[in-house]
Amino acid sequence: MDKLRAIQYFNQAVASGSLTGAARFFDVSTASVAELVSALEQSVGAPLLHRTRQGISLTADGEKYYEISRSVVDDLHEVEQRIGSRASELRGTLTVGIRDSIGQCCVMPNLNRFLARHPRVDLVLKPIISIDDLDDKALDLGVVIGWAPERDIVVHPLIQTRLMVVASPRYWHTHGKPETPEDLKGHDCLVIRSTGGTQLDRWTFQRQGKRCTVDVRSRLFSDERNWLYEAARGCCGVARLADITLLQDLRAGSLVPVLVEWEALEAPMVFAAFQPRARQSRLMRAFLDFLVEVFAELDIERRPLAPGHARPVAKPEWFGRVRGRHSARNTVRKR
Repeated sequence: MDKLRAIQYFNQAVASGSLTGAARFFDVSTASVAELVSALEQSVGAPLLHRTRQGISLTADGEKYYEISRSVVDDLHEVEQRIGSRASELRGTLTVGIRDSIGQCCVMPNLNRFLARHPRVDLVLKPIISIDDLDDKALDLGVVIGWAPERDIVVHPLIQTRLMVVASPRYWHTHGKPETPEDLKGHDCLVIRSTGGTQLDRWTFQRQGKRCTVDVRSRLFSDERNWLYEAARGCCGVARLADITLLQDLRAGSLVPVLVEWEALEAPMVFAAFQPRARQSRLMRAFLDFLVEVFAELDIERRPLAPGHARPVAKPEWFGRVRGRHSARNTVRKR
C-alpha cells in the first residue's frame, strides 16, 4: 500500500464529503480511492469512515486520525514548498474568478501575501456568480460558494461554512431575540435567492437529533448576499449568512447571532474549481495553495466566534429543482 497516497485520498474524501469527490480531485477512479482508504483502515486497525447512501462521515477514531493526518500532509507540503522555493520564480498572468462576498471578506484582505511571494505574477480578478462562469469568462481558476456541479471539472473544497442567523443589536433590542427556530415566524427575515432561482425562505435547523423546519416571513429577497448583509446591519431584519463572511461583524458586535445551539442545515461549501488540463499549471497551483492557507486560518479564527461543527453536507433537495419561493414547495422531509 502507498500509505501517503492512501492518507491523501482519505483526507480529500473527508474534505469533499465523498469518495467520489476525492476521485474527481485526483482524477482517478472511485474504486481506486475506496481500495486505498480501506487498506488504510486495515493498516490502522479501526474503521475511519461511516459509509451510507447519503455519503461518508468520520468515526470517532476517524476524527482523531483526520486531525493528525491533515497536519502531517500540511507539514510535508510546507517542506516541499521551502525546497521548491530555490527553483525559478513564477511569472506570468493568472485569471481568477471569485464570488463577490468570498472575495471581499476572505480573499482580498489576504491577497498582499500572494503578491509579495510572487512579484513577477500578474493577477486578473473577475467577479463571478457560479462555476458556470469558468468557461464564459476564460478563467484559470474559479472560487465560489455553493455545491459542486456535475460536470468535468476539478473541484477543491476550501472550507465548509456554517450558516448563522444574525441581526443588528438595534433590531434585537426592538423585536426581541428568538429562543427557538419557530420564533423566527414572528420576525422579518432577509432571504437570499440561489443562483438557480430558489428563494431560500425555508430554514431548517437541527439540535441533538431534533429537526425543525420554519417557513420564514420575508418581504425582502435578493440575489446579492452583500445587499442583504448591509440590510441586516441597517436593522431591516434577520439574515441567515455564512459564518466566514461575518467574522469582522461578530467580533465588533455589529451583527449578533442567535440560535447558536442549533445547527442551520444546508450550509454551502466554498470551493475552487479548474479545468483538468490546468492541473499542471504552476501558477494555478500556487494560487490554490494560497487559498488553502487562507481558509485554514479562517477556520481557526472562526471557532471562538462561530462555535459549532461545520460538517460537509450533500446538495439540498431544492438545488436545481425549485424556482421561486422554497416555502411554496409542498414536500418537507420528516425526520
